[in-house]
Amino acid sequence: MDWIVGLLLLVCGAVIGFFAARYSLNKSGDKQSGMAIEQDIKRLMSEQAAIHISECRQMLATIDQQSEMLKSQMENYESLLTQVDTEQDKPQLNYFGEQASAYLRNQSKKQQPVSQTTDYQPRDYANAGTGLFKGTGKSTSSSAD
Repeated sequence: MDWIVGLLLLVCGAVIGFFAARYSLNKSGDKQSGMAIEQDIKRLMSEQAAIHISECRQMLATIDQQSEMLKSQMENYESLLTQVDTEQDKPQLNYFGEQASAYLRNQSKKQQPVSQTTDYQPRDYANAGTGLFKGTGKSTSSSAD
């Protein structure tokens, strides 16, 4: 019977050893698999960051291109506005040509504005009043006294 107890202790030791070895291997395997998972996650994050950076660079290039195009359009528009201001005195269409247009421009007489004076003031003119309709001149002079 001693040998049966020894045999049972050997079997129990083998079973306990088997599970202990399996548990210790799982722990070390978990550490290695955990490190592999961490490395995979870091690799994925770095790839995503690289993709994000490249997309941002493309967007910035597009924005720069659009801003340069807008700047050139604004400069063209501004130059058109300044040309209109400086060329208001020039005729828009030279019907007679350059030399004939210059000759006609020099031959035309400038009309002086005619100043006309009237012998009477209009009825709604308020000489020293409030500007409202006053009526006849006699009533304003008697009310001023």
